[in-house]
Amino acid sequence: MSEVARGLAALGDASPGVEAAEDLTVPLGLSAWIVRASIGLPDAYDALLRLRGGLLRVSGLDLRTEPVPLKVADDQASLRNLGHYLFALMGRASRYESVPAAQLADEVLALLEDEDVRARPASSGGVARRPGQ
Repeated sequence: MSEVARGLAALGDASPGVEAAEDLTVPLGLSAWIVRASIGLPDAYDALLRLRGGLLRVSGLDLRTEPVPLKVADDQASLRNLGHYLFALMGRASRYESVPAAQLADEVLALLEDEDVRARPASSGGVARRPGQ
């Protein structure tokens, strides 16, 4: 997932204000990530939704006004749409926070990593904590 977050950030930082709706860069990048990560489309979609949640929490954007990406029956179309949505969200969040998208991506990845560590059972090397600790 770090590859996707950093790729979207780099793309946004390289071309601020550019919409990726007709660009093939985002879907091709997602496709490359899916192949390299050896994950299925449903798992990729779930990972990208998790990235969306992290972006929203880190950026402080209003969850009540942020659109919720729709999942359609065609997994490829859903991923393509979610990728374009995340590209736009990364740009909005970066502008809202007045930080480069790359910095925002690093903050999101740190948050998600921390959540992973907190969620791991103590036997797997993580520290088991109660929510809120």
